[in-house]
Amino acid sequence: MANKKTKKKSQQGSNKAAAKPEVKKTAKVKAKDKNKKPGLFARIKKYFSSVRSEMKRVVWPSKKELINYTVTVCVSLIVVGVVIALLDAAIGQALVAFSGLRG
Repeated sequence: MANKKTKKKSQQGSNKAAAKPEVKKTAKVKAKDKNKKPGLFARIKKYFSSVRSEMKRVVWPSKKELINYTVTVCVSLIVVGVVIALLDAAIGQALVAFSGLRG
């Protein structure tokens, strides 16, 4: 009986000893994975998921506000274009007047 118990204990001890180095190896592999930077696609995926979450928090303007903004920008561009055209014509006439050239 005593021999059977000692054999079992010795077998259990050897099994435990064999299992411990495997645990250490996996711990080392996990430590290496933690230090490793994520790949390009993982970084892109993370970026777009953060953008998506940020866009959910943004309060978007209503259609009426967008139309008002668009009209304001278009009118401003037209006014700036007209002012530039008038200044160009006035500068051209002033150059002709001061240079004494007749067109």
